Amino acid sequence: MPQMEFGDYVPQIVWLVIAFGTLYFLMAQWALPRIADILEARQRRLDHDLESAERLRDEATQTLAEYNAAISAARGESELILSETRGNIQNEIKRRLDDLNVRLEREVAESEARIKGIMAQAVGELVVAASDAARAATERLAGFEVSEERARAAVETVRNS
Repeated sequence: MPQMEFGDYVPQIVWLVIAFGTLYFLMAQWALPRIADILEARQRRLDHDLESAERLRDEATQTLAEYNAAISAARGESELILSETRGNIQNEIKRRLDDLNVRLEREVAESEARIKGIMAQAVGELVVAASDAARAATERLAGFEVSEERARAAVETVRNS
């Protein structure tokens, strides 16, 4: 085997040193800086992404706090509007009920007055009819004629007793 000949060791070692030296030089000058640049760019991008994520998280937290504050303010405002509206509605209902009560009392009073008028008229007509009937009955039964005033007075006396 040629590797085992001691006379060939020196050229083999020289070529080994030259090959490894060249390989080391190429790796140090060309490949490793590129790899280092890629790793640095990757680290910068990761750091930038982490900073962006933290910033966005802080903005989201702040936005959520603002949203919750706005919801609380809107809830308070809606409660205020709702209570004002309830008060207005209750006042309007009370006013309308009062107006309705006044109108109904007026209509009841007018109806009672009409009923009293009708009753008085009916009683008056009844008194006239009763006095006419009393006059006619007196003429037929007793045979004498009674004046209208006396017949009406007799009917009024009976009515009042």
